[in-house]
Amino acid sequence: MTIEEKLQNFYNSSIESAQAQARTMIEEHQAALEKIFAEHKEITERQADAELKAEKEKLKRNLNKKLSTEQLHIKRSLSKKNMELENKLFSEVIEKIRGFMKTPEYEAYLDRKIQETLKFADGDTLVIYINKSDAHLKEQLERNTGAEMTISKEDFKGGIRAVIPEKHILIDNSFLTLLNEEKDEFIFHGGAAHE
Repeated sequence: MTIEEKLQNFYNSSIESAQAQARTMIEEHQAALEKIFAEHKEITERQADAELKAEKEKLKRNLNKKLSTEQLHIKRSLSKKNMELENKLFSEVIEKIRGFMKTPEYEAYLDRKIQETLKFADGDTLVIYINKSDAHLKEQLERNTGAEMTISKEDFKGGIRAVIPEKHILIDNSFLTLLNEEKDEFIFHGGAAHE
């Protein structure tokens, strides 16, 4: 083998070795880049998922906040309307009571309540109060029941009140108390189901 052939062999061998080393380096570099790319892609996808989840939660919170605000507004409107209707209803009831108080049935009602009170007192000392608007009925009620009536200084809108001092008992059949009890217990059932 001549020197030129030996040089050519050496050259070819060196080139092949260099090319093999270059291919190995390129493959290693390519593998490293692919690994870096895969890691970067995974991190980016996790970040995107986290951002998407956070944005969904934010939108959900905002929606719930708006919904809550709207529900509160609706409840306030309903409450206001209920109060208006309740006031209107009780105004009508008061007018009906005033009309009732002008009838003979009202005097019979007072007689009945006084008789019930006398029966309850069972002979104990008793002070029976009638409303000052019923002062014109005082003598007739005393004749009908045989009990002395006292005109109250406090307006209790009709009916009677009685006190048994010895037992510290108040018997309250006043329209004011009855109305207040009804107002306290009143629940407005509105809507199509209650029409």
